[in-house]
Amino acid sequence: MSLNITSLREMITQDSAALAQLKQLLTHEREQLEQRKQDELPRIVEQKAALLDQLNNSAKQRQQILTTLGLPANARGWDLFLQRNTATQALLGEWKLLVSEFEDCQKMNDINGKMIARSQQTLSHLLGLLRGKVAAPSLYTAQGTKTQHTASYTVAKA
Repeated sequence: MSLNITSLREMITQDSAALAQLKQLLTHEREQLEQRKQDELPRIVEQKAALLDQLNNSAKQRQQILTTLGLPANARGWDLFLQRNTATQALLGEWKLLVSEFEDCQKMNDINGKMIARSQQTLSHLLGLLRGKVAAPSLYTAQGTKTQHTASYTVAKA
């Protein structure tokens, strides 16, 4: 693998563009979740998967470079690699910005994931109500075994 400064800068630029697209998708996904619109979510998930594949391929390339050079195959190893000489030190600022953008995407994805989990929990609760089952807390007996007390109430009859 060629280790010239141009190819390294190109790799970081491609990753930066992918992260920018990912941020847009995550923002759009959040808007869809807030409005409870589900129809566009499969397309968004598909596009996110493609971008994550692209980012994963770049990470594998970086890992190969670090392994070849005998450096640890992690973020610290990449920092060490970029700090080794003056040519690659010029990329250090771009790399730090890329890491920051990646962390932003992780936070956005966590928020979206929590929104999805909350939606699933609400839907499950509503379905339980429609089925006439009220969720009850799990309790422990004097022997320390777990019991689940359930009550069944019928909301409607067919």
